[in-house]
Amino acid sequence: MLRRNPIVLFLCRLAISYALLAAPWPGLGQAYGRYFRAIGRMVFAADDGQRQLSFETPGENSPRPNDTQIVIVNKALMRPDGSGPVRNLDVKFGRESMALLLALILATPVSWPRRGWAALWGLLAIHGVIFTFLAFCIWNESAEVLLVTVDPFWKAVASGGKQALAGQVNLAVPVLIWLLVTFRREDRLGGLGQFVFRQEGEGNEVGARS
Repeated sequence: MLRRNPIVLFLCRLAISYALLAAPWPGLGQAYGRYFRAIGRMVFAADDGQRQLSFETPGENSPRPNDTQIVIVNKALMRPDGSGPVRNLDVKFGRESMALLLALILATPVSWPRRGWAALWGLLAIHGVIFTFLAFCIWNESAEVLLVTVDPFWKAVASGGKQALAGQVNLAVPVLIWLLVTFRREDRLGGLGQFVFRQEGEGNEVGARS
């Protein structure tokens, strides 16, 4: 009987788990959008001083109606009739990164209690990363309505950094958090940790034995 390859089994579990978690199940996208906007309002939304910040649902013509649109207003620039310059920030990340993180944890061959704790700490960590990155995006866009003053050079650097980091929130960040919250140093044969945290010298020892 052919020995099952643990990497192949892991990849199969990962593909199935991610497909199920990221699938556009009816109502799930709307529910996540409401959840994300509620948390965003609690963390960021404010109507004090010059800044007015609101988390809204994109318009009916939006290609991604379940995403979130953040409206940034400098009240000092608004006219008495309510018109004036505003900055709209479309948020298109969050659910995919959480789906990938949970899929990685579910696919990892460790005990279910460990997966449960990893999922708990992982979700807390990824929320922290998402909203920290979102705070950076809000700060960057606030410069467009004169809420913050940034030198043109550093504004270009910040905008470039925002574009570079945006894709990593959905890919690299979930993978890094998965590694940190799931694996222990004592993980050995029988778990995926051997392929990630193999200590120096183990490969030479195996080679010597063979």
